[in-house]
Amino acid sequence: MSVDDATFRSVLGLWPSGVCVVTTIGPHGVHGMTASSFSSVSLDPPLVSVCLGNHLPSHALLGAAGRFAISFLGKDQAHIGRRFAGQDRDITDRFTGLDWVTTPNGCPALADAVAWLDCKVAHAYPGGDHTIFVGEVTEAATPRVISPLLFHSRNWGQVADPLPAAIHLYVDTPLGDRAGQVRDAFAPGREGEVLDTIGELAALGLDEIVCVESATTPASPLQVRRVLQDAVVRARPATLRVRFDGRNRLALVNALVAMKSGVARFDVLTREPGAAGLPLDDLLHLARQLDVAHFRSDLAQIRE
Repeated sequence: MSVDDATFRSVLGLWPSGVCVVTTIGPHGVHGMTASSFSSVSLDPPLVSVCLGNHLPSHALLGAAGRFAISFLGKDQAHIGRRFAGQDRDITDRFTGLDWVTTPNGCPALADAVAWLDCKVAHAYPGGDHTIFVGEVTEAATPRVISPLLFHSRNWGQVADPLPAAIHLYVDTPLGDRAGQVRDAFAPGREGEVLDTIGELAALGLDEIVCVESATTPASPLQVRRVLQDAVVRARPATLRVRFDGRNRLALVNALVAMKSGVARFDVLTREPGAAGLPLDDLLHLARQLDVAHFRSDLAQIRE
């Protein structure tokens, strides 16, 4: 006895997956579709698989072309996922208005994807109402460092980072002219510039990069999240550290957002409230309320 269709679909919807756009070429041009049925198969040789419905135009085109590209979507590209899933009825040409590169195999790949793979069909296996296409990867690229787009319970989403197990507090530590600083890191409209700077500093081999809030442009929680969840990834292998301004009434909210974005190092001050720094006691109280362990390095310890 087989499971009923509704139950089967409901169960599969509970499995979270990444989202990709599968593209290929045909006699009348390029074609693409959104897919979440991607999987890695082998490292040696490098093989991946995608499952396409037998009724889809992409199925026949991909089989005939013998080649395809897979573009992994970032968290800010749900609109592209919807477009290639046919959910945007106002768009007649799915490829128009997007940036593309042509892979060595001649297939289009998104220029600003998280990553893309260029594949030649190695095997095609029947899988009920789908065909399992196994592709040998001949080229790969990672154009952009950003969190991936996810699909779960028929909704688009992104990775939610947990709180860190512990945070490290740097007490009364002057910045001075220390290398690895990104000033005015949370000003609106500077996200691209800030992320590029962090990438350049990481490439220099620095152990730590400090993002500093401007005293004249208070950071908003939304802007902190927008910058840090990508900055933490862009900074690797360096560690990211932040310095919020205690005069910002949202400073503690920003600290919580930073923790949720993967930051575990903070500059704090023991001076009176209103000084240009996050008060130590306030952040300690927040850490205790969240059951987050904390360690501190005072200036005297750092100088030793």
